Amino acid sequence: MAKKSTRLEALHDTFKENNISPENIVKNDSLIRQIKKYADSVQDYRHPSYVKHLLGDIIMIVFFAILGNANEWGEIESFAKKKEAWLRKYLELPYGIPTDDTYRIVIGNINTDYFFQVTVGLLLHTVDGILEASGKEQALHEKSIVSVDGKVSCGSGRKNHMDGEEKALQTLNVFSNDYGMCLAQKFIGEKTNEIPAAQEILRLMDLKDTIVTADAMNCQKETAAAVIGRKGDYVLALKGNQPLFYEEVMAFFDAECKGELRKRKGCYQKTVEPEHGGIATREYYITEDIGWYSERKQWKGLKSFGMVHKKIEKPDGSREKECRYYICSIGENVEEFERAARGHWGVENNLHWQMDFTFKDDKNTSMARTGAKNLQIMKKIVLSILGLVKESYKISMKRIRYELSLDYENGVEKMLSMLDIDSIKKALYSTRKSPLK
Repeated sequence: MAKKSTRLEALHDTFKENNISPENIVKNDSLIRQIKKYADSVQDYRHPSYVKHLLGDIIMIVFFAILGNANEWGEIESFAKKKEAWLRKYLELPYGIPTDDTYRIVIGNINTDYFFQVTVGLLLHTVDGILEASGKEQALHEKSIVSVDGKVSCGSGRKNHMDGEEKALQTLNVFSNDYGMCLAQKFIGEKTNEIPAAQEILRLMDLKDTIVTADAMNCQKETAAAVIGRKGDYVLALKGNQPLFYEEVMAFFDAECKGELRKRKGCYQKTVEPEHGGIATREYYITEDIGWYSERKQWKGLKSFGMVHKKIEKPDGSREKECRYYICSIGENVEEFERAARGHWGVENNLHWQMDFTFKDDKNTSMARTGAKNLQIMKKIVLSILGLVKESYKISMKRIRYELSLDYENGVEKMLSMLDIDSIKKALYSTRKSPLK
């Protein structure tokens, strides 16, 4: 049986197998112009008598600048001044280049979430279209993994605010491991936390053929019910916030239980791989034997319990061990369980870490109510694009942005041509490895 893959893996394979790269793609700016249409459709809150700079122009400058290695409002202004001649190819700029304060104020007060949704939707459609053209649809996993997790942008907090301490911006993110991008986010108010935010956002999503993963904070009855209510499945980490439940499941996976599961098909899997200079061995166990748990009916859809035993052997001979426990609505399918348990780290490694390392989001000093939220959203759009094309550059996302800034006018059009369905269809046709559809 051919190995199944995520859509992101299949996209990268398509580029590699057909020698599609920024160096040999035929440039096409149709994706830029489509994104510009979305920017122009964002509702402008400003009174017409005070408007100088077009809203669509402002949004696109921020988008282009973040692609080109700008992280802050002042850097965005500097980028636009240097690239004004090229920007006029796509923008009107009737009053020239806006100041950094204009970007901060305007972007901080518009509905950037709308621009995020339509642009990410365009990227999802693009990936699906490329995979259809390349004939890779049959190689995809039947169920996708979506991870829910919170992040704090530490730099956005204030200790000496006139109204008292202002907490740092907290965001609840929903990350697709299948596409390798953030699908949605919800900003968390100061008087609440990510638990109700997760439940609210999950109730709005179509989760058919999707496994939702979450850390122990979101291992809640209402969260499980929200996932099942939207036709999805869940694999939720279980820890000390459910102390009695955790102790019971931990005691259940004793030596005898694990020994029996190793003998049963679909209940056990072992992986051995290099990790952080050592060798990591993981053993995955899953069982539908849950009849002993007295409160099982209170957890909607509960079907199985899972355990991951991880052991790391370091070069100096030292060892580290860790056990994690999960409640699941999936059956005894250890491959799905392994993908879900491992996949949850995608939101940390491919979203949260990249936001801080590549885009310096943790150092974002914009106040939450005046721009931190919307600047973060714009960075996530750019991160989605970089994640789709990264493998073709063979360098880090941080370095892609830096190199793009050195030859922006030429480089950005090549990059975005990699995500134009018509351009990719032509490239596939030219290799004669895939029929033109």
